[in-house]
Amino acid sequence: MKFFVLKAYGEPPQLEIKESSIPDLSEDDILVKVSYSAVNDYDWSLSTGKPLLYRLLFGLLKPKLRPGMEISGVVKQIGTKIQNFHVGDRVFGDLSEDRFGGFATHVLAKEKSLRKIPDELALDEAASLPHAGLLVHQSIELLNNKQCKKILINGAGGGVGTLAFQLLKKEGVRIDGIDTGEKLSDMDKLGYEKVYDYKVKDLQKLDEQYDFILDTKSKFWPWHYSSKLAKNGIFVTVGGDLPQLAALLIFKGLIKKLSQKELKILGLKANRGLEDFVKLYLKKSMKSRIDGPYPFDEAANALSRFGQGLHSGKILLKIAPESEH
Repeated sequence: MKFFVLKAYGEPPQLEIKESSIPDLSEDDILVKVSYSAVNDYDWSLSTGKPLLYRLLFGLLKPKLRPGMEISGVVKQIGTKIQNFHVGDRVFGDLSEDRFGGFATHVLAKEKSLRKIPDELALDEAASLPHAGLLVHQSIELLNNKQCKKILINGAGGGVGTLAFQLLKKEGVRIDGIDTGEKLSDMDKLGYEKVYDYKVKDLQKLDEQYDFILDTKSKFWPWHYSSKLAKNGIFVTVGGDLPQLAALLIFKGLIKKLSQKELKILGLKANRGLEDFVKLYLKKSMKSRIDGPYPFDEAANALSRFGQGLHSGKILLKIAPESEH
């Protein structure tokens, strides 16, 4: 098998390809031949080691973990205790509660990290959904069925933003989006009401208020977000800079008491509700926007593209075409 490791922290990503024999399976392991692997914020943070606090988690001098947390592929072998999967099953999943390492031709995973892919879903599209799709699905659950007429998505052109738009859009609902200028054309085509280049007009500079704000990477302070919420509005972030996230935790209770506006941080539960999300995804004829896929040996370029915010939708690496399984 072939797999990528990070030999050091830095930009551009210091990826190095390695080769080894496939490890022996334990009784509760599933061996998957990977078809596609998605690029996520985790991979970028792992490669740069920024902010420095992350190095306490990843390794002080160089990353101890391997990149890749979201995959699709085909089951090649199962351990003796596996009952819900069989050789030949098409599977996908978020490996963040397992061993990561999705930038590889093969991975070993536990049952909790995998789900079967419905026949209607292609392997490439499936790889783009477990992490981004559930960030969207679980964020919307935090609305507790609140009816929102005016919505803002910050990071609107990425994997999370494009899925969130499709899930939230319906008659009478206005959705605006903020992202890099390079993505605005694609956002217009998707159907956003107003689109903003964050370098020209970021969230702080908007003169409107919203019933719901979904933020894919929070960089502002709690009072900035609350000022952009309408009465009884809800803000949900799925990630961001650690100081700002800490401030949200500290001040969200006070802000709710003073203004009746809610600030929430999503604690993603990997793979929980993936089957339900995919049923909804198929029922609504949603389409994951894919950037790529890029060849396996171009992983460093794909990761740099993510770090520079140049991608529109979800960046995928093509590990093995379906014909090779």
